[in-house]
Amino acid sequence: MTVFDSISSSYIIIDASETVVAYNEVSSKLDGIAASKVLNRKLLDVFPTLSRNSSSMLQVLRCRVPIWNKAQSYQAPSGKVMTMTSSTFPILDVDNTTMFVIEVVHDISNLRELTDHVIQLTETLKESLPPTKQSLQIVTENKQFKRLLKDAKTFAQTQLPVLIAGETGTGKELVARHIHLNSSHNNVAMVTINCGAIPSTLIESTLFGTVKGAFSGAENKKGLLELADGGTLFLDEINSMPIEVQSKLLRVVQDGAFRPLGGNHEKTVSIRYIAAMNEQPEVAIQKKELRSDLFYRLGVCMVVLPPLQQRLDDIPHLVEYFIRKHNPLLKTAITGYTPDFIQSLESRPWPGNVRMLENVILRCMLTCSQSSDNVLNTLHLGSIQEQSISFESVPAHQTWRPADSREPEESLVEHLASYEKKLLVNTLTRCKGNHSEVARQLKIPRTTLQSKLRKYSISS
Repeated sequence: MTVFDSISSSYIIIDASETVVAYNEVSSKLDGIAASKVLNRKLLDVFPTLSRNSSSMLQVLRCRVPIWNKAQSYQAPSGKVMTMTSSTFPILDVDNTTMFVIEVVHDISNLRELTDHVIQLTETLKESLPPTKQSLQIVTENKQFKRLLKDAKTFAQTQLPVLIAGETGTGKELVARHIHLNSSHNNVAMVTINCGAIPSTLIESTLFGTVKGAFSGAENKKGLLELADGGTLFLDEINSMPIEVQSKLLRVVQDGAFRPLGGNHEKTVSIRYIAAMNEQPEVAIQKKELRSDLFYRLGVCMVVLPPLQQRLDDIPHLVEYFIRKHNPLLKTAITGYTPDFIQSLESRPWPGNVRMLENVILRCMLTCSQSSDNVLNTLHLGSIQEQSISFESVPAHQTWRPADSREPEESLVEHLASYEKKLLVNTLTRCKGNHSEVARQLKIPRTTLQSKLRKYSISS
């Protein structure tokens, strides 16, 4: 019995050759296909609706970077269309080579219902809460970034649309809020929609609203456009919005008029639009992910955010901010960092930019607190891998091959057992053989610890 037998969610595991090596009963029921028809077959052969670009498992196998809580619509082999969230992560060997990729899936096909609740809640809050002056902290001492914020503040004084472009984790939503809070609409909440998080089948009704009878189960409901009337609408990941919906949005941006889904009468709105995208607009237009006419409408005022690699002088300030921010949440008492800690951070690639830096600092703070220390140093960076993968690193047209197609020397069960043994030995060493402390840190009963020590012939 492996550790995965206790997982109640759907999961699937592939090896470096893209072959499915594990597929549980929950997955079989969800996809409507027998496990015998999945195991030991190539992933894309089993799921023909996937491609190398759309499959999160193949992306992780290629890049070795986990993808957490990705929402997407998916057609199962049975033909059933589902909405799901998935978390996908690699298992690496000692040489940092990907041996397996694991994906854990949750079916959230009731997302339409959830989306309706979110819209209703947004409407209720907008109508019931008194306007409040919000505060926003953007941490930077970088000259280029300060100039961008100054330009953004100037754009905020107008009613013109703003388009923010930048890699993942560079702070696009923060800059959008900065613009909103410095605009004449700051007395009402900014309405936000992440176009990449809502399935294409739902995004039109979410934006434009619905009229009773528009489709099975449809009711008279306002969309986010109507809720944003008189304020700001932030369209995050606009390049993930279906092209046909972009054409309808273009008319609203141009004329301020739209029809709800299934409606016969037009409604008019006055909205300040802020849009964001995680790739260069020219590239998105070339890939037919963004309409050129919509880009020219939204890109009147353009803000291009630099990656963290171009503002390394901000790393010390960001680290100090993250320490202050997370000390209360983690119940830690980290007071600072050593110079070599910052030097190590500055020498690393940051494909995930500021968001990735924050996650690294969080992990270092936890490691630091476990070692009864209160100053971050290079030892706390531990096994955090240096990743240099960005969305531009593997062109969509490039033929991909597994980094290492050798047959693994260990089976998955053996590999997991090796990892468990190593974890036990390292924790025992850190806790100086104190079994009670080891059990507490690993969050397992002391009897289970004793059993595992006997299983692996580990003496303390």
